[in-house]
Amino acid sequence: MGDRKRRDLSPNTSPKGTNMRVTMIHAIAESISPVRLAFAEQFPEAEVVNVLDEGLLFDFDDQITPHLRRRMSNLIGYCQDNQADAIGLACSVYAPVVDSAKDLVDVPLVSSYGPVMADAVAVGSRVGLIASVAPALRDSEFYLKLAAEEAGKVVEPVLCLAEDLIDVMRAEGQRSLERRLEQEVMRLAPDVDVVLLGQFSFAAALVHLQKMSPVPVLSAPHSSARTLKRLLS
Repeated sequence: MGDRKRRDLSPNTSPKGTNMRVTMIHAIAESISPVRLAFAEQFPEAEVVNVLDEGLLFDFDDQITPHLRRRMSNLIGYCQDNQADAIGLACSVYAPVVDSAKDLVDVPLVSSYGPVMADAVAVGSRVGLIASVAPALRDSEFYLKLAAEEAGKVVEPVLCLAEDLIDVMRAEGQRSLERRLEQEVMRLAPDVDVVLLGQFSFAAALVHLQKMSPVPVLSAPHSSARTLKRLLS
């Protein structure tokens, strides 16, 4: 797997054979903790294995090249080869790979966007999207409109690019991230029916934001956990 890829078997694991194994693929370490949190809340009986390859983000330059698509596809195959009962992507910019890789495995495979976009469309037509990188925001808008089309609805995306969010999280910690996200959520709230946190790493702030926001706030890992639970039930 290389020195930038590792498996994380805690704390959501349980003895082999007792639970369904869900393997999540990450491009940044900061998305692992939100996944643990989301599955603990939404799908606690799952055995969660986290696979991290930071090079997926280091080598990404605003587009998924054929080489990067093969790397992600290889990781998806690796996860099934290691007894995954379902696979989820936690790296938002690689969501398009699911379309080409879903026929490579015979277990459920979900992108970071699919479940949460369906949830957002079900809440309302005016959807606020928050991301810290332009490609994630661009892809969020695309997949939101796709989910709306599949549901026979029309949506109005309201975009928020806050490029400092990851730096704030890394330099100042969880409380500062919560405050920054709260600022953006409150700015969006008067004009939207629901706010969607467009990156997995923001999900740890969900409880705080749900308490403060006058409109519903959704996180991708929570939606993914609920969807994978349904698919595996």
